[in-house]
Amino acid sequence: MSFPPKNVRARLTLWYVLVLTSILFVYASLSFFLLFLNLRHNLDNLLKQDYDIVRSITEIRPDGSVRIDSEDDPLFKERWVELWLPNGKLVFQNKPFTGPGLPPHFSTEKITGGTSFRSRRLGNNDRIRVLTGKTNIEGKWLFIRVVRSEEPLRHQITKFGWILMLTLPLAMVIAGIGGYSLAKRFLAPVDQMAKKARKISGENLQERLPVVNPGDELGNLALAINELLERIQKYFLRLKQFTSDAAHELRTPLTAIRSIGEVSLQNQREAGYYRDIIGSMLEENNYLTHLVDSLLFLTRADSNAFKVHIEPIELYPFVERTVEFIKALAEEKNQSLLIRGDKQVRAKADRTLLWQALLNLIDNAIKYSPENSSITVQIIPAGETHARIDVNDQGPGIPEAQREKIFDRFYRVDKGRSRDMGGSGLGLAIAQWALQLQGGTIRVESRTGKGSSFSIILPV
Repeated sequence: MSFPPKNVRARLTLWYVLVLTSILFVYASLSFFLLFLNLRHNLDNLLKQDYDIVRSITEIRPDGSVRIDSEDDPLFKERWVELWLPNGKLVFQNKPFTGPGLPPHFSTEKITGGTSFRSRRLGNNDRIRVLTGKTNIEGKWLFIRVVRSEEPLRHQITKFGWILMLTLPLAMVIAGIGGYSLAKRFLAPVDQMAKKARKISGENLQERLPVVNPGDELGNLALAINELLERIQKYFLRLKQFTSDAAHELRTPLTAIRSIGEVSLQNQREAGYYRDIIGSMLEENNYLTHLVDSLLFLTRADSNAFKVHIEPIELYPFVERTVEFIKALAEEKNQSLLIRGDKQVRAKADRTLLWQALLNLIDNAIKYSPENSSITVQIIPAGETHARIDVNDQGPGIPEAQREKIFDRFYRVDKGRSRDMGGSGLGLAIAQWALQLQGGTIRVESRTGKGSSFSIILPV
């Protein structure tokens, strides 16, 4: 296995074992230290008891010599006791141990008062704990020293240390097995999601990942991926529909051009006939060019390829120039294009995108309004933060059930008439995208048989 392991389950197990081992090591060290302190504290208490007993049974004879009443007591003989005069003279010594005596410097050790504890090592490497105290007995100062072996304490500490050294690796093994099992159990939903995700393709985008527990992190991840799949499915279906509609729209003029060409080649005709044929082909070519330009615009919009340049725009002169550009189409149908509104209204927008959106709305109004009708473009403030451009026509109107669909690509309210008018069903979709790219919106109000009103809303 490589280090660090690439498998998440193995990495989680490794971290679990390392963290648990560190905790156990700290806990074992602390336990070892506390046990040592507790055992030595107990030993010191025993030495204090020995000291008090020796002090209580020590007598000063009339001749100044020192006597201990319980010299024949077998329990007393188990203790190691020394009595010293302040001048350094040893007046009593009890040696229950077989090892050599205390080092020479012990005899000359001076104590200023009270008691003190020290640990020493004998010549045979045995360790002892020594309590030395200065006391006054019947007006005479003495040094009392009591000694106990530390070997039982060391033996218990060593035994406890071996137990820790043997159990710690066992605990690591158990932690590794347990950690791996827990990691495998908790990561099982990830394996299920991975298996399900591998089965999802373009043919079954409706499939979703299993959500075991929507309240935990893995469930939240599965929900997020399912939401992503939902968006991908919608985009894929829209792209599929868009491709199908685009192919259909392109096939119609291409078929017309091919049919016109094949028919014109069958017989020898006069020059006027061929001019009409070429004119028809050019009309279909213009339609194809317009359709391709529209598709390219929407493709760039979908891919966020537009560089939007927002700037303040005086709307009235801008609308005048747009109307002047498309006015010839209205004149062909004897329609009048009127501009009304506040000449001081300004807005923040991208000139190219706004021109594209407004041009499509006016073009639609001209196409669907009857001859000898009027089309009004009105500029009005919309509160303190927005401005509005309304394009009002006198066309047949839009049924209420279809008002939400008119901004879909290739959608036509009247499928029979739109193709004859040169429409591709992309004008309103382009207008909506052009406004959305610059932070604007578009709304529609319509009554069947009484025309429609499209509103462009922009921030001021």
